[in-house]
Amino acid sequence: MKGLLRASVLLFYPITLCWCLPVFAVPVSIPPLMTAAEMLMQLNQRLVHSKNAPATLNHWCNQQLNNAEDLQIVVDTDRQLSPPANVYQLLKITPDTQLSYLKQRFLCGGKVVAVFDHWFRADMLTPTMQQALAKKAHALGSIARDAGFFRRSLSNHPLLPDEGALPVFVMEHLAVIYRSDNTPFSLVQEHYTRQLLPRAQQLDPY
Repeated sequence: MKGLLRASVLLFYPITLCWCLPVFAVPVSIPPLMTAAEMLMQLNQRLVHSKNAPATLNHWCNQQLNNAEDLQIVVDTDRQLSPPANVYQLLKITPDTQLSYLKQRFLCGGKVVAVFDHWFRADMLTPTMQQALAKKAHALGSIARDAGFFRRSLSNHPLLPDEGALPVFVMEHLAVIYRSDNTPFSLVQEHYTRQLLPRAQQLDPY
């Protein structure tokens, strides 16, 4: 009985000691939630240095939006957009050169995350590129990339307001796609939407 009592006292002693010792708060490091502007700046840098914008966009949706499926690409045939005034200069062609137009929407989880407007030289399409483009399931930039073409970013502009809710389009990029011999093939105007941001940043961007 005495041994049992002695054991009980020993078990109780650490508990009473803990009550007597001062309590110190353990610091917990929780990274702050990135703002909309910070996230878009990160995506912007990736796109500027990217050689394949659709692939970069797909990776972003998988990583940041937890989208397990590849981007869905939809060809928009409803509206024709006039090319920028300097399209002939950028593509190093004369105004009598025939240009084709293609608008593609990129969907992530059923929501439009980007809209690409292409003005391109159809005469530079290889038979393989023509077949891939006819399926309407692949980005023109990715088709060109597979054919050995490459992309150069010309400009990028954030479209964030000084205050208030985010607009539909939050970034605009302009790029030229070249054939492997440095012949300009396509001018592409890329508009990226606020759907690229998680819901929290869309509601409270600043």
